[in-house]
Amino acid sequence: MEDISYKISEVFNEDVFQEIVNIWHKTGVGNPARGDNYEVVQRTIEQGGKILTLLENDTIIGTVWLTHDFRRLYLHHMAIHPDWQGKKLAHFLLESSLDYAHKLGYQAKLEVDRNNLPAKHLYKKYGFKELGDFLVLIKRDV
Repeated sequence: MEDISYKISEVFNEDVFQEIVNIWHKTGVGNPARGDNYEVVQRTIEQGGKILTLLENDTIIGTVWLTHDFRRLYLHHMAIHPDWQGKKLAHFLLESSLDYAHKLGYQAKLEVDRNNLPAKHLYKKYGFKELGDFLVLIKRDV
């Protein structure tokens, strides 16, 4: 029987980004309208953000993109590859993200689709609360 080893990695390069984009696509969190390309992600990393990947042995099976505004840490595009979903592996990514927020002394904030019940359950289990009646608005054209 093969030993399965999970670990979190902060390695980020163009090859890793392509594997992340594949996971984003397969899970529906990626959207070209968002402008989340390699250069944008790299720029956020240079400003103290991170891309965390969850590895099973040497295979990327999950990811979360972390950015901040020097008071809140934002969790973007947290996703587990569909072939590995349902195994409670998102806990690895979420706990690592919250550890980073704690290290920085920042609040953690995220957005989740109202219909994504498993994600909502996970986030609430970790103490996330809905922000009352706030409505998220965006202007994508600059």
